[in-house]
Amino acid sequence: MSDRTGLIEKFLANAGWSEAIRETVPGDASTRTYERLNLDGKKAVLMNAPKGEEAPSEPEGATPEDRKMIGYNALARLAGPNPEAFAAIAQELKMRGFSAPTILAIDLESGLLLLEDLGSDLYARILERDPELESKLYNAAIDTLGAIYRSSFPALMHAAGKDWRVRDYDAHALQAEVDLFIDWFAPDAGIKLNEKAYQEWVTIWDGLWPYLDKHPKGLCLRDYHAENLFWLPRRQAVARVGLIDFQDGLFCHPAYDLVSLLEDARRDVSLNLHEGLIKRFCNTAGLNYDDDFKAAYAVMGAQRNAKILGIFVRLAKRDGKASYRDLIPRVMAHFTRDVEHPALAKLKQWIQIHLPSVLERAPKIKSAMVMAAGHGTRMKPLTDDRSKAMVEVGGRPLIDHTLARLSEASVTKAVVNIHAHADHLEAHLGNRKMNLEILISDERGELLETGGGLIKALPLLGSDPIFICNIDAIWQENSAVLEAMTKFWDPEMMDDLLLLAPIEQTLGYSGNGDFTLSKDGRIARRDGESAPYVYAGVQIARLEPARGFKIEPFSRNKMWDLSLANGRAYGFILDGFWMHVGDPKARGEAEARLNDI
Repeated sequence: MSDRTGLIEKFLANAGWSEAIRETVPGDASTRTYERLNLDGKKAVLMNAPKGEEAPSEPEGATPEDRKMIGYNALARLAGPNPEAFAAIAQELKMRGFSAPTILAIDLESGLLLLEDLGSDLYARILERDPELESKLYNAAIDTLGAIYRSSFPALMHAAGKDWRVRDYDAHALQAEVDLFIDWFAPDAGIKLNEKAYQEWVTIWDGLWPYLDKHPKGLCLRDYHAENLFWLPRRQAVARVGLIDFQDGLFCHPAYDLVSLLEDARRDVSLNLHEGLIKRFCNTAGLNYDDDFKAAYAVMGAQRNAKILGIFVRLAKRDGKASYRDLIPRVMAHFTRDVEHPALAKLKQWIQIHLPSVLERAPKIKSAMVMAAGHGTRMKPLTDDRSKAMVEVGGRPLIDHTLARLSEASVTKAVVNIHAHADHLEAHLGNRKMNLEILISDERGELLETGGGLIKALPLLGSDPIFICNIDAIWQENSAVLEAMTKFWDPEMMDDLLLLAPIEQTLGYSGNGDFTLSKDGRIARRDGESAPYVYAGVQIARLEPARGFKIEPFSRNKMWDLSLANGRAYGFILDGFWMHVGDPKARGEAEARLNDI
């Protein structure tokens, strides 16, 4: 019997649990181990945190230079070999009504704690069984997180006769963590950075940390995600969310735990939910969901995901835990989304120069089909001498609005079909000067509608997924819509991704809606008198299913019927305002709205 085994058995005996049946619980990336105990129907969890297994944490009064000399735990302000951190924070959380585990027995010197068993209903396991619960569970997690932020916590906490000081997540800790990206991830990608490149990296982050000073700090649990949250529906309000793995908690910007929850390394939180959940958090936490918060969220997201990329490579290479490599693509996708925020432009540029392969892994849609062949009958008399695509709104033709959006989204090729007033439209397209190759799909002989027109254009479009755009759709966006659709797009799951506008956020539309949207992002046609969303005239499509159709006049609805039946039709909600410019009245209203900007 090892000394540690004897120590554990003595601890359990003193606590009255020596006869318990013990079952090992799968561990995480830390040095702690856990066992689930069952004693005649009573349950508990044994935390085994041997003190000699981790590097020292930061001592009182240490300077940043001292912390660096002591090691990574001290520099990054991790709890290290100090179980009193968990015990003290757990007690403070419980005193405020949160569901941290009750401590049943404790021996801090030995690093042993006997904890309340919060059950087996981890968020991650529940959502594997029942994805429909995602919105409900995440709303509850957001409410709990907001309540933690609103609560006041002391910096000096106590547990079993020992003190634990919760420190600030300062720039030294934040930088130490993002440097894991440089120390581990970059070399693993075959990149060797010189001192000048590293100093640029540090300077860029130094310019980002001030974004985190624009909101008051709150207690950050530092690992708030689906593998560390339990669903406790019999409890009330914020206590319905069980909390574990918070021993490394610090005072920091409130977006950090929000990022941990939504940009989870181990499961995809439906992107359709993100915006609403962030707004809900801000409302619950008493914060404004404004440009300052959006920028801070992006900075925290980039910081956390850069750190995780480094940690996962370190776990795989140094610690032999190769399975962590399987999680890297998801974290990479989070990171590339974060650096798209304008506040992180310098960081994105640095990555493009030094690690371009990181951004190259992000999905890209490079080609588009622009539907411009219609007669525009409802737009008469404006279409007596021109195609509908050439009707001006806000001082430029409708088709130029569409092509500009595509160019902004880094699309490099647009195929435009032509029929009515074809010569006039083709001449206009030929005279345009922009970073967008324009090819013509000629339907002068026969108008093929939206489905047949796409089939005829297939030889010009290639084989990769494309945007398909109607020219009578204009929108005002709060964030880059086409880029966001590209990041949401998943060709493994989707054949069609349709941009949807909430009916109340539209102009020029008089129908009762086209689609409903499920929590997992799939769409269904209206079943009844009304539906909340209208198709906003833009989609991303896989072209492979289209190859089974003939070149003949038909609506693209036939293709949607196929993807709907196969569960491969998804929707993406427009973050903005949509205008359907289908007749002269709608054109006038759209111009008035654009002129009001």
